[in-house]
Amino acid sequence: MQSQTSKKVVNVKTKTKEHALTVQEYARWLSLIEGIELVTKKAQQLKKNDIDWIKPLAFQKYITERFESMVDEIELFEKNESETFKIPVCTTSSEPLLK
Repeated sequence: MQSQTSKKVVNVKTKTKEHALTVQEYARWLSLIEGIELVTKKAQQLKKNDIDWIKPLAFQKYITERFESMVDEIELFEKNESETFKIPVCTTSSEPLLK
């Protein structure tokens, strides 16, 4: 079940321009980046330099499963922006979600 579309906008500045993303778009991008980081860490642990075995559908599944909790984390971060934001630990991995 997907959350309702948020009217909030997150501004992300890149080298070339500034992008205005909805919270949902931002959550999907963060989920993709997080998935890539997890795969990279695992490949380094396994000492595999070639990670051709990863299929795009695996990333799509990860993004879909992580989407709701990522939106919640973004909203929690916005509410507690002045406080130190503690990164939760993934329940399916012993690694912290973001570093």
